[in-house]
Amino acid sequence: MSTAIEAPDAPELTTPRRGLGIERRQLIGAGIGQVIEWFDWTAYALLAVYFAPQFFPADTSGLVALLGTYGILAVGFIARPLAGLVVGAVADHFGRKRALMLTVYGMGGASLVIALAPTYEQVGALAPLILLLARIVQGICIGGEFASVSAVAMESAGPGRRGWVAGLMNLFGNLGGVLLVGIVTGLAFLIGDDAMAAGGWRIVFLLGALLALGGWFLRRHMAETQAPEAADHRVTLRSLVHPMLLHPRQSIQVIGLTLGFTAMVYAWGTYFPAYASTYHGLALQWSMLSLLVTHLSLMVLVPLAGLVSDRFGRRPTMVAGGLALTLGTVPALGLLTDSVARLLVIQLVGNAFIALLQASSMPAYAELFPRRFRATGFGFPYSLTVGLIGGTVPLVGTELKNLGAPDAFPWYLVALMGISTLFYLRMRETAFDPLPE
Repeated sequence: MSTAIEAPDAPELTTPRRGLGIERRQLIGAGIGQVIEWFDWTAYALLAVYFAPQFFPADTSGLVALLGTYGILAVGFIARPLAGLVVGAVADHFGRKRALMLTVYGMGGASLVIALAPTYEQVGALAPLILLLARIVQGICIGGEFASVSAVAMESAGPGRRGWVAGLMNLFGNLGGVLLVGIVTGLAFLIGDDAMAAGGWRIVFLLGALLALGGWFLRRHMAETQAPEAADHRVTLRSLVHPMLLHPRQSIQVIGLTLGFTAMVYAWGTYFPAYASTYHGLALQWSMLSLLVTHLSLMVLVPLAGLVSDRFGRRPTMVAGGLALTLGTVPALGLLTDSVARLLVIQLVGNAFIALLQASSMPAYAELFPRRFRATGFGFPYSLTVGLIGGTVPLVGTELKNLGAPDAFPWYLVALMGISTLFYLRMRETAFDPLPE
């Protein structure tokens, strides 16, 4: 006999009031939450080079400690498939708003734990274990966040505006990156790398926990977009896997569309400063500065790419981005040196093409599944792929360096992007159809 959870009374489904094609309250609540989620989530990857030695034995080399810290980073990503099921089920059966409140609670709490976590010298092996548990919670929150915020954003978008809304959601996510990188860069220049490694990094996680309080307040006022009749369903083990069983082709398509996309996003978006430092000796302060400029550029590029996606369709937009990244990644990484100007130009050009994928992917996923299990339908295969591929990019890049095969890393990225590009070429155009109901 299966165990089931009865959903509480369904919240009233609010008809969005359109402003620039979207409901303003929805945009603010979902968008500000994105700022906070991505600030807290990216902080770990960005600050790992500073705090890694504090959570592993003193006789461990810097590279091995970084590998261990990136390994915990990867575990956080591996937890994301669980989020795709559990948080996606909350969004589909209990309402999008409740799922989004849950993710902002968890992300803020985990950031506070990392900020206050004791070092290996203080508590021994318990230190990396605390880091691991906090990262698992963050992985669950960020994995559930994307599916839930995608569902509510696409369901709140006006006709022909889903790409634009997706671009705005990415703008808010990149704003979180701008705030993060700006604070980290400012601290690095103000107090220096030694002070950052000694404990300055904890300030950033404390700020992330405080920001989560703002996200909680704003998301309280969001409207519910899930239909009451869908929110009345019981949550069972069968209902969790039902969307994938009912739509296996779409589930496989989500995996294929995501493989190269997630690898490129996390390579160009968060790992390349560490890559330039590890492989080419670029000073960390300058690599952080390059990442700040990259996030600022994406705040402009992704909404523009969303307009392109709405005008010309998801398929040609994603094909253009996929082909450019497949053909250009190896030459681009071959040009990297210890020059900050060169790193800056390479990241700007690469992220211009990543913007095409970012603006199209959110609506493309949502357009594959009906409303009643939209969050679970694409949330699980998407989170599974991001967890196994995107989250392991820093680990793979650092391990290849450790094994003496640094030239293999760009080809690894290209292979994944090539597979996704084949899916882009074969995908059905959905931009001009209404969302499936």
